[in-house]
Amino acid sequence: MREVIPFIDIPEDLLEIFGEADKGTRTYRQYGNEDDFGKWFDGVTLVTQESGGSVSPGGAAMYAKVSRPAVHKRLKEGRLTAFCFHLVEDSKFFKDRKTFAEGGFPYVYIPVSECRAWAESLKNRKDRKEALRESEEGSWNDRFLKAPRKLRKKLKKER
Repeated sequence: MREVIPFIDIPEDLLEIFGEADKGTRTYRQYGNEDDFGKWFDGVTLVTQESGGSVSPGGAAMYAKVSRPAVHKRLKEGRLTAFCFHLVEDSKFFKDRKTFAEGGFPYVYIPVSECRAWAESLKNRKDRKEALRESEEGSWNDRFLKAPRKLRKKLKKER
């Protein structure tokens, strides 16, 4: 039986700040410049501050006492909420073109409350082997966090 982690509530009026969630997940993606990042980060802070704030995937692994690949696996399965921001900048080579900074990899924040709930769930699990397996399995491949094609296409259309 899978545990139910209480997901963080995202007010309807703030969904525009976070962008759309990837299909079948709770990974919300937004992109923009450094000014947009400030607004986005303020939104993430506002939504998560009452429940303990937010951390990077590496920090989530520490809170949940699991491996980072296990965090990636859980994000892909839609069992953790993630807020991703892809920084867009002017191209250094082509005038009037935009490119994704950081090679398309976003800034990612995960609510601490969900990490703590996951850790508690693993601690209380009767089947210790299953809990250990869940805390360690996954893939180090973090390419799923990279900007999806639809964002890349949208960026090209805005040129």
